[in-house]
Amino acid sequence: MKPGDWRHRKWTLLCGIAMLLLACGCQANGVIKSTANFPKDTGFSQHWVAVDGQVHSFWVFVPKDYTTHKNYPAIVFLHGLFEAGDDNSNKCLAGGLAPVIAKHPEKWPFVTIFPQSTGTWRGDDRDHLAIASLDFAKNHWSIDQDRVILAGLSYGGLGTWQIGSNHPDRFAALVPISGHRDIQAVKHLLGTPVWAFDFHGDPFVPSENSEQMCEQIKSGGGSARLTEFDGVGHDCWDRALKQSDLIQWMLQQHRQTQPTKRASDLAIATVND
Repeated sequence: MKPGDWRHRKWTLLCGIAMLLLACGCQANGVIKSTANFPKDTGFSQHWVAVDGQVHSFWVFVPKDYTTHKNYPAIVFLHGLFEAGDDNSNKCLAGGLAPVIAKHPEKWPFVTIFPQSTGTWRGDDRDHLAIASLDFAKNHWSIDQDRVILAGLSYGGLGTWQIGSNHPDRFAALVPISGHRDIQAVKHLLGTPVWAFDFHGDPFVPSENSEQMCEQIKSGGGSARLTEFDGVGHDCWDRALKQSDLIQWMLQQHRQTQPTKRASDLAIATVND
């Protein structure tokens, strides 16, 4: 490759990344505006929590029909690497689940928690952030503690495997989408139902990652489902919610008070366009 060709390719890549980051900010702002007319204290709002001596922000979606007279199922959503941001950021809303909620926010039944990481979800500090955000939400809204789902996209999918394995007593089920694998986590996931999704032609995180995780959970006697969509892509949250009964499945999940091995029900499905 000629030096000029390399400089051109590098510049094109940098411009592409810059445009993607700019789009993330616009997308997040649109998500927030989607519930601007919701009743007070519902919709998307930003909050702060102290974690290991540092104050961090996170976002919460509260259903439009929220009332303290009933307990709501909840989702903790872990964003991907492109949505990483500082403590005043709303980038955790720019990809994955939040933009899908924003299309019809009046219909979304879950209190949904969006921790904001400055990078991936690896390490104790990011683990503590996710759990502290969940605990804050439980103390401020009526959440059914037996119906909390941990979900994520890309590196947030990896975080779903890892944080889910660190706290198998906290979550009713896991929904990792287009996530990297962590085979070491499998032995701690055998008592937690999993439904994973990805594109068969994912150019960023090969679908073999989800396949291997689900196969390993099956081999250990756990419960895992995997749905793969035809075509090329990475963020398939929209398809997962539109082309499957994922919402109903999540609503049906309840935490095991004494985690046990479940009968294997691995199912790999390919969904066509």
